[in-house]
Amino acid sequence: VTKLKAEVANLKDEVAKLQKQIRELNDGFELSQAYNRNLKRAYDLSSGRGSTDIPSGEILCPPFPDHIPALNTLLEEYKELQEGPHPDAKLRHNVQNKLYRIRHFIGWMSKGQSGLAKLQFLDNQTRLKGWAGYLVDCGMVRTTSLHYLKNVRQFLVYVQETPPKTSRLGQKNVRMGIRYLKSVIKGWNRHVVQHQMSVKGRKDAVMHTVAELQQCRRLARLAIPKLLSKLEHQHSNSSLWKLQGYVAAYLASLYGYRLGVFLNMTDLEVSEAVHGDKDDYLLKMTHHKTNEAFGTAKMLLKKEEYGWLLKLIALKTKCASTKELSKFVFFNTTFGTNRNLTKHLQMVWSEMQLRGEVNFITLRTAVATFARDRHGEDSVQRKSMARLMCHDTATADRHYAMDLSVEQARNGRLLFEQAQETTNSRTLPQTQRPQSAWNFRARSNETKLQALGPSFVP
Repeated sequence: VTKLKAEVANLKDEVAKLQKQIRELNDGFELSQAYNRNLKRAYDLSSGRGSTDIPSGEILCPPFPDHIPALNTLLEEYKELQEGPHPDAKLRHNVQNKLYRIRHFIGWMSKGQSGLAKLQFLDNQTRLKGWAGYLVDCGMVRTTSLHYLKNVRQFLVYVQETPPKTSRLGQKNVRMGIRYLKSVIKGWNRHVVQHQMSVKGRKDAVMHTVAELQQCRRLARLAIPKLLSKLEHQHSNSSLWKLQGYVAAYLASLYGYRLGVFLNMTDLEVSEAVHGDKDDYLLKMTHHKTNEAFGTAKMLLKKEEYGWLLKLIALKTKCASTKELSKFVFFNTTFGTNRNLTKHLQMVWSEMQLRGEVNFITLRTAVATFARDRHGEDSVQRKSMARLMCHDTATADRHYAMDLSVEQARNGRLLFEQAQETTNSRTLPQTQRPQSAWNFRARSNETKLQALGPSFVP
């Protein structure tokens, strides 16, 4: 019996080891396929690869005190307020990011403190200043750290206006923290602008040319019908990814829309396109980044281009068979929205042997820059194009349009030189020279002396 018990114990140990190996293999498989995004993010952080949103130094941050029910309730109420009654997937994702940053802040401020339910740990200006400096020291980009500061300030305003029942934090102390964060944000903005200008400078060196955009659409127009014909006879994921990449490259190189416009394009929006009298179709996409300011994103397609989207939807219906269909035009193997559309765009861009790296932002930058250079900075045509791209010209100049070229700067210098030549007093006739106030008073006094007569001596 003793031997049997020992053998059973050994077998249990072996089974536990095998189960651990299986879990590690599954985790590695999910990492390689990028199925589990949270696991992949943890792997990137632990391996030092980092991320633009979560810096590698974040691992050393004190954890959020989950054992305090009052803090969990406070964050849950704040989450419900931010999401509202009918949140969509994008809003839930944004709120989740906000909560992550706030939990990061609370973990930092509450380290080594007691009585956390009273929220008095937030009244620590030294820790607050140290947290703002930590965002820079851990290697976080200024633009990302600015999101942290703004989200925390919004949270402190919420705590000030609706403090929980367990709070013993004074209103004056909360105002001091909010005032300090406002001053930090104001100083941060200058560094953010400098970062944005450096990013624009790097993009300027590799910006796509007009010829490349035209070549992209020409090659895509040739490749798309072949891929559609191939997929109708035999389905393959590689051909499907190429088809979606070519369609996205064709439309993005023409209109310069963001990735979100394509990801959120639905079958219903395609089927409800307005048919024009010239056999073209007007698509109106509702869900995109700036829909509150500019309404729907509009895209006018010719009959052939509109047919590509209809055939793409038909392929999805054919592949799904009995499975639940996705409502999105650009779909993946599980018939959800295709989050890898940028990778497919880059794949076909390389296949077309076009220069440089591409994504939807680089194409948008090129389209916005050519609109400014071709039609003029304040032209009606450029404003019309900017409205179709769902941003104003000020946004385009700040984030997308490149700096002036050498030729444009040369023309600007010529304007300065011409302006100074035409206003030079030596080139004007005597009657057109401007009169100073001193000359005017001198002539006035001379007129008065003449009226007094020649015998008057001042």
